[in-house]
Amino acid sequence: MDTEIHFSNTIHTLQITGCHFGVRPGGWSYPRHHHHLFELLYCWEGEVTQVVEGHEIKLARGEWLLVKPGIKHSTYNDSEHPYTFFNIHFNIDDEELRSLLTPYTYRHLTRSSIQQTKLPAYLKEIEALLQNQLTDSRNYEWEHNRGTITLNSIHKLFLQGQLLFMIREVIILLSGFALAGAAANAVNEKGLSSTSQVDVAHEIEGKLRSSVCSKGVITDIAKEQNLSRSQCSKIFTQVYGMSPRQYLSDIKLNQAKKLLLSSELTIEAISDELGFTSLSHFSRQFKRWTGVSPNQFRPKHEGGKS
Repeated sequence: MDTEIHFSNTIHTLQITGCHFGVRPGGWSYPRHHHHLFELLYCWEGEVTQVVEGHEIKLARGEWLLVKPGIKHSTYNDSEHPYTFFNIHFNIDDEELRSLLTPYTYRHLTRSSIQQTKLPAYLKEIEALLQNQLTDSRNYEWEHNRGTITLNSIHKLFLQGQLLFMIREVIILLSGFALAGAAANAVNEKGLSSTSQVDVAHEIEGKLRSSVCSKGVITDIAKEQNLSRSQCSKIFTQVYGMSPRQYLSDIKLNQAKKLLLSSELTIEAISDELGFTSLSHFSRQFKRWTGVSPNQFRPKHEGGKS
């Protein structure tokens, strides 16, 4: 008897921005700012103070900090010694993974908490890639721009793989903290003022995700929040760095890709499911997003279904 065991289809998009190593002198500071991405920061040498929503976190050598999207934070080094760090801004569109990464506004991972993880090993692999690229005579970008390393496709895959492993380790840690009820050095988002712009923006974000295919969703959310549509858009943009419409487009694009790759729905049915007014509207929008039509994006199976 023949037996087949299949893993479920996995279609995730990992966005990586601002992945870099850096050294900053004593007395250095960075003003209050926010991103629409997650930020994962590692203190390599020295120490630095991160101010997240008014809470000061001393980040010492060997410690990590995770800050969720839309949270305002600033940085300063008030010592005389240099501060060396590794930093990555990332986003991932898998709903379950996002929910595991966002219970808290931030999470401070001390050296003791990461002792049993593989985070240091994965970081060492990325450091080795950096050293290899710095000594590669073909890396013209580094020579000319003094700051940017251009990776080939194989090295990009390697970097993405290591970063995904790191994100997995952080999620495992966060899950353990949640089970143990250890929240002493984190600020639960429910503890923030219910009237703050951050809370409103997060509420809007949650409703956008849960009502992505509803027509007039942004207008409906604005009414629920007792805001005008322009106020709703302004608050969301201030916190997430993009408009609700742009955010909604990103969600729809990811869902469209997933349905085209993993379902047998017709393109017209996918268009209807995602709330587009017509098949031509969906096709135009998808091509504007990706550069190809939905039909071109969908895999071609030769010889029938296996």
